Amino acid sequence: MRQMGIKAQWVRLYIQTTIDSDFSQKLKNILNEEFNPAQPDAVWCSDITYIWNFEGFVYLTSIMDLYSRKIIS
Repeated sequence: MRQMGIKAQWVRLYIQTTIDSDFSQKLKNILNEEFNPAQPDAVWCSDITYIWNFEGFVYLTSIMDLYSRKIIS
């Protein structure tokens, strides 16, 4: 095979890792775009991102209390 320039072809199996669900029936908008709550710990928001480093990447998640606008976690 080496003399003829032939190489084996590797076929990777497809693995489904997520299942597409219809969340439109399950989730409801209870915030209604009111981003100024009247009391602390009533509404939190979060964000997730990843940061590349020498070993690959790591995830960074933050949770913010919308009353005080401070990162709590």
